[in-house]
Amino acid sequence: MREMEEQLRDLIRSAGLDWLLDELDEAIATGVAEEKLLQRRRGTSTEEYEALAVADVGTDTFHRSLKRGASVVVTTRPMNARERTELHLDALRRLFLELPEIEAETLKIVNAEDDPHRAPVRSVRFIPDEELTGRRDQPHEVAARLPEDTRAHLQNLFREAREEISR
Repeated sequence: MREMEEQLRDLIRSAGLDWLLDELDEAIATGVAEEKLLQRRRGTSTEEYEALAVADVGTDTFHRSLKRGASVVVTTRPMNARERTELHLDALRRLFLELPEIEAETLKIVNAEDDPHRAPVRSVRFIPDEELTGRRDQPHEVAARLPEDTRAHLQNLFREAREEISR
């Protein structure tokens, strides 16, 4: 998984999408949020608490614990290699498959407005966060749309890669 993550990072870097790496690094640093049930440990006389993953506790146990004074807290944990690889793949899928769809829908909406004094809009520019500097602040143009057969092939590749990671 780590090797695949590095290959994806190299691909992103070589495509001049350093701003995307910045966004991915920020998400990785944030980690994965998890809800935990914080409750007093049973059978102890001291103030010892245990944190149980809400997803692992049954509904009845969860509600009983809340009635006995337990609290729900949100913690974060580091992403594992599989989650980081999935994050990179999802970002690339959104960039190459979803972003062009958003652009096409935006153009339909903008051009549907009947204003004879305005020239038709032909493209949408997606500009990364203003705080980024250097070549990372270059806008991303989606104008080079993929042919439908290439899009379908790319969708299959992303799906297959995701299935492979999930094994």
